[in-house]
Amino acid sequence: MKKIVIAGAGAYHFAPAIFEDLFVSWRAPVEVWMVDSDIEMAELSARGAQALARAFGCEARFYYTTQLSKATFSADAVIFCADFLDEEGWKKDVEILEEVGLYKQARLRGGVGGAMQTMRVLDFMTDLATQMSEECPDAPLIICDSGFGGVQLARACECAQRMCGVRTLGLSGVTEQTRKRLALYLDMKEEDLDIECAGLNNFSWVTRLRDRKKDTDLIPRCMKEMQEDSREALSSQYIDWYGAIPAGERVMQYELLGDTEVSPKKTVLLSGVGLADYELRKRNLAMLTVHGPLSPEGAKAWGQIRTSGLSSVRPVEVLRALWGEKDCRVDNLNMPCDGAVEGVAPGRFVECPAVIGKDGVHGIAVELPVELHDLMGQLSLCNVLYAEAASTGSRAALREAMEIDPALAGVDLLYTEGVLSDMMEAQKEKLKRFF
Repeated sequence: MKKIVIAGAGAYHFAPAIFEDLFVSWRAPVEVWMVDSDIEMAELSARGAQALARAFGCEARFYYTTQLSKATFSADAVIFCADFLDEEGWKKDVEILEEVGLYKQARLRGGVGGAMQTMRVLDFMTDLATQMSEECPDAPLIICDSGFGGVQLARACECAQRMCGVRTLGLSGVTEQTRKRLALYLDMKEEDLDIECAGLNNFSWVTRLRDRKKDTDLIPRCMKEMQEDSREALSSQYIDWYGAIPAGERVMQYELLGDTEVSPKKTVLLSGVGLADYELRKRNLAMLTVHGPLSPEGAKAWGQIRTSGLSSVRPVEVLRALWGEKDCRVDNLNMPCDGAVEGVAPGRFVECPAVIGKDGVHGIAVELPVELHDLMGQLSLCNVLYAEAASTGSRAALREAMEIDPALAGVDLLYTEGVLSDMMEAQKEKLKRFF
C-alpha cells in the first residue's frame, strides 16, 4: 500500500484531478494523508475522498492534519500543491518598497520583492525537503503551481533537489491557461487550438499555435493582431524583442525583467479563486461525503468538483510513471534540462513538454527564438543562486543572484542591498537561516 501525502489537500486548482486519478481511475491500495492549513478543508477533503474510494472499490486509509511535519514519515510520495503567499509579509514588502521609491520592485517573482518571497517560501521548502531526505529519502516530491500563488516553481525545485537531494519535479498548467487566453483572444474554440508552451516557469513562451481544423499556423496572425492592439502593448513589446508570444493566463514575464514604459507599476495579485469558490467546494465535499458519488445529489456535487480547477495537471499520473506502472506525457514539466530547451545549462530546471516512463524523464525538444537563449540561461542561473541563498542562508549567494537578476537592471545594487537587508531584518522570524 503506497503512502501519499497531499500538502494542500484543499487546493482548488489541483485537488479534483488528484482525487479522480487516485480513487476513480487508478484505484490502487493507498494510504493518503490530507494536509491543509484549514482543518475543516482537510477533514472535508479526507471524507469526500473516502466516499469516492468506497463507491469505486478503492482500498484506502485516510488521515488529515494541519501539520505537514507529522505526515511525511515513510511516505512513498509527497504532492505539494499549496499556493504559498504570506499576505502579511507581502504587505510589509510593498510598504517598505513604496516608502523608498522602489515600488516597481514589489513583485512576487523577480527583483527585490521576488527575493523576499523566495526566501520566505524556500525556508519552508527547505524544512520539508530536509525532513523528506531523512524520513522518506526515496520518495519523489511533486510540486504543483497554479501561476496565481507565491511559489516560484523553478526555485522551489532547485532548492529541494539540488540543495537537499530530494528527487523533485514541478507541474504547471501554463499551456492549458494560455489556450484559454488565446482562444478568447482569437475568437476560437479551445479544442480547435493545438498549442505548446515552453521556457522557464513564469517565463514560458508559445512554441506552437495551430488551427486543428484548418491545419494552419496561427502564430503569425496572433503576433500581427497583438502588435496592432493597444491592449496588448506588453505582448507586442516582447514579440518585437524576442519574436515570441508570452505564455500564461496573463502576461507576467515582466516580473523577471527590467522595467519599461509599458510594464505595470507593480504586481497585482490575482488568485483566480474567490472565497465563494472555496465555500462552494466545501459544500460540494460535504454533499459528496453524505450522499456518495453514485446518488443524484452526490453525483452533482462530484461533477462540480471534478470540472473545476486545472484538468491538465495530474501529479498522480506522474507518480505512476515514475513507479513504472504507466507512461505519461506532461504538457508542462519542470525538470532538470536535458537539452530540450536550448540556452539553459544541463541540470537547471526548465519548463517543457516531457515524457515520463520506466527509463526516466525526457524533455521533448522545443524551438525558442535565439533571442531568448542567453536571457533564459541568465534567469536559470538566478534561480539556482536564489535557491542556494534561501536554503543555506548564504548572503554571498544572495548578492550573486542580485548582481545578475535582470529585474534589477538599472537599479543601484548597493542601495538595493541595503533596502533588502532592512526588509529581511523586519521579518527575520521567517528567515531563520539568515539569522
